[in-house]
Amino acid sequence: MAKKLTKKEAKQIEIRNKMILVLILCVIVFIIYLLIIQAIKSQEAKMRDYKVGVPFTYESALQKQQKASPVVSNGVKWLPSKQRHIDQYLKPDQLYNDPVQKLQFLNLGMAQKIHPNDLNELLKGKGILENQGVTFSKASKIEDVNEIYLIEHAILETGKGKSQLAQGVKVSDDNKIGKGKKYYNFFGIAAYDHNPLKEGALFAKEHGWDTPEKAIMGGAKFIKEEFLNKPYQDTLYGMRFNPMNPGKHQYATDVMWAHHNAKMMALDYKKLGLKGKYFTRYYYKNHTINKKDLDENHAN
Repeated sequence: MAKKLTKKEAKQIEIRNKMILVLILCVIVFIIYLLIIQAIKSQEAKMRDYKVGVPFTYESALQKQQKASPVVSNGVKWLPSKQRHIDQYLKPDQLYNDPVQKLQFLNLGMAQKIHPNDLNELLKGKGILENQGVTFSKASKIEDVNEIYLIEHAILETGKGKSQLAQGVKVSDDNKIGKGKKYYNFFGIAAYDHNPLKEGALFAKEHGWDTPEKAIMGGAKFIKEEFLNKPYQDTLYGMRFNPMNPGKHQYATDVMWAHHNAKMMALDYKKLGLKGKYFTRYYYKNHTINKKDLDENHAN
């Protein structure tokens, strides 16, 4: 017959069992924590140097870009871009090894969680964009878009916040320009070369961008959905040159578009004392690279 435990002994056993249970739970939580940290580090390490094999030779990609009718500015007007201009701004190795132009390969589909006050520093003197740091921060977090890119893209497209399209264009209910409510477009979306003001304003009206805040939020959403969420187009280089499908679905016709954005972003990162995170590197088909160096999902 088992000995009956005293109240004191029973209490001691109960306390001991609880301590063992707590210890086991702590070990489980710690293991889960380590696994999460390891997964995050593994993902970050992968994204910092993400390698993509392109199914085209550089020469064939260059020819396809030429056929897409790119343009270059001489400071006064837009001119058809010669192949030598395209070649100068298309070479990924040359760009990747440049400390400034490397930002063309920064993964833009990730917010870097920069404080709105710091963003406002970048927006000083930028016309209608000034003091919109909170809105850019909100758009960045909701859409998961790099906020420095978002700001510099808007600054570039709006002529530092002072273009007519940025100031707002009146559009009537029957789509007449110059009458009705004002609409804003900060990212040059649908502002096609043949009539950028009208086309950009009509697009803004169609999407209800009747305040600067709506234009920022809506523009970020459009860029995320139409470009950054597309395979291999989550970088400036990918948006401009779309290496996996050269000459198709490209954000801009200006051959220097990615170059200009990267240059301005580099100045911002330096000003804020920050560094870009997560890079994607493209390798054209005739580029010498070990197959094991390519992510298996993107190997040729």
